[in-house]
Amino acid sequence: MNLEDPSARRWQRLPTTWRRMAEENGSEPMSQGVLALIEAAREEPELRRLYPYTSHFTLWFSASAGHPFAVTAPAVEPLPNGRFRVRGPRQTTVLGETETAQAAIAMVVAHLPTD
Repeated sequence: MNLEDPSARRWQRLPTTWRRMAEENGSEPMSQGVLALIEAAREEPELRRLYPYTSHFTLWFSASAGHPFAVTAPAVEPLPNGRFRVRGPRQTTVLGETETAQAAIAMVVAHLPTD
């Protein structure tokens, strides 16, 4: 992992940040869900080339490391019932819901743009 690359640095820091948040909030389910998504996404080479960020308990992937983010990949969020929802890049389309973070991330990868 090239830590001079902003995306690589972010992939390294993001799980630590969410682990800390989950611990401080008493393993709150939404925080645990985001952490599970980050850990599953980190295993996917297609996603590791993108810049991950979170907002409102949603994991996003950007082609750029700075603002404005260039979001063309689906986003994924944990649900209070323990499931995960995958939405299109503009958040207006629900691509599906899954039982596991790994299945949600597989759905994200399956819907990545082919450019």
